[in-house]
Amino acid sequence: MVIPAGHRVLVKVEEIEEKTAGGLYIPKTSQDQQTQANIFGVVVAIGATAWKAFDDGLPWAAVGDRVAFAKYGGFVIEDPDTKELYRLLNDEDICAVIRG
Repeated sequence: MVIPAGHRVLVKVEEIEEKTAGGLYIPKTSQDQQTQANIFGVVVAIGATAWKAFDDGLPWAAVGDRVAFAKYGGFVIEDPDTKELYRLLNDEDICAVIRG
């Protein structure tokens, strides 16, 4: 299990859909798909001091929120137990919470 330290946020990056609803395969060469998949994900854990350094100290996102984040922010980390890939970001790399 990966537990973010300090002001870090752990995000599960969204996977790119490989098939349409009708069953057609989407080629992985599409640059737009790669870009979109690399900037959206779901918050799975938040460090103890995330967002505490800002004026109001209130978190911008909570566990389970879908968020947009800086494309080159943080780094990719693999969970040693599940082998799933996550992005470990600084709290200020979260650009927006996506609702609706």
